[in-house]
Amino acid sequence: MDDGSTGAREGDEATPRPVRRSRLRRWGPRVLLVLVLVFAGGELFARYYLGLGDPPLMMADPQIEYLAKPDQDCRRFGNHVRYNHYSMRSDDFPAHKADPRELRVLVIGDSVVNGGVLSDQSKIATSVLQRKLRNELNRPVVVANISAGSWGPPNELAYLKRFGLFDADVMVIVLSSHDYADVPTFAPTVGVDPSSPDHRPVLALWEGFTRYLLPRLGYRKASNEGYTPATAPAKSADVAWSMAALREMIDMGRRAGLRVILAQHLERAESLASPLPGHGVIADEARRDGLAPIELGAAFDAARRRGQQPYRDDIHPNDLGQAVIAEALLPAIERAVGAAPTTAPAATGRVTVR
Repeated sequence: MDDGSTGAREGDEATPRPVRRSRLRRWGPRVLLVLVLVFAGGELFARYYLGLGDPPLMMADPQIEYLAKPDQDCRRFGNHVRYNHYSMRSDDFPAHKADPRELRVLVIGDSVVNGGVLSDQSKIATSVLQRKLRNELNRPVVVANISAGSWGPPNELAYLKRFGLFDADVMVIVLSSHDYADVPTFAPTVGVDPSSPDHRPVLALWEGFTRYLLPRLGYRKASNEGYTPATAPAKSADVAWSMAALREMIDMGRRAGLRVILAQHLERAESLASPLPGHGVIADEARRDGLAPIELGAAFDAARRRGQQPYRDDIHPNDLGQAVIAEALLPAIERAVGAAPTTAPAATGRVTVR
């Protein structure tokens, strides 16, 4: 009696095993195929729709600190990002003019001027300026975008010493208040900081995970396009270095016959009535060098009073903000080249993104 009941129980336990193995053999490959298809579909979506896996690449430099690799053409989040042969975020153009009528404008700055991957090439201020100047002056125009995230005046000066002034007619230097003490550290950044890659990732999904998802989950510091708010008072040596570099840039441009313009950009929390300390330091240096700074903050404030939002985050302009910068700089550039301004400053009228 006991033996029969025990045998039945043992038989009952043994019976499902072949069934489980049979189900595994039947469903295992199907599940694996589904996972492979989901992964492949996700990779294709991330690569060809989002533009991940093909980031703009950077390279380290012993004098400039870092700059974009030359000759890049990328698509990122639906935006076109291009760097020419001179690591400028601009279309290609020859180092020297072939047409004496051609107007050349160098716009120099950091991530504010660069626009980042969230701004299409056609929407950054330098591209907008180039189109407007061509239309209004009826002559060939090149507006060169010399910029990289977190560059300060010493980085910008080192670039100009390396590459020269490209037969330019006008130099526009765009600085934010923190730039008064923004100097190179030459700490390892390129290939270390996810926002400064030096090679393309093998997988677009891996880049999305490490560069964008992990910071949202709190496992990695989010990139702010090279901008890091100051957490300690500026060192006097850094201020002296940065202002000496600004002074040398202005002098370099003037000695080459360029008309030099300096424009000051404010963070979203700044105001002209209560700017950060560096704003006054930069303005005083500019005036000592014979320049009257252009206050971009006035144009941004005017846009905000009209109910527009020109900032993407605490400091970076969105597409509208880039258009605001272009509108604010246009009359100054036209005056610099002896042309009567054909548009009013951005503060007097509504700005549209085109």
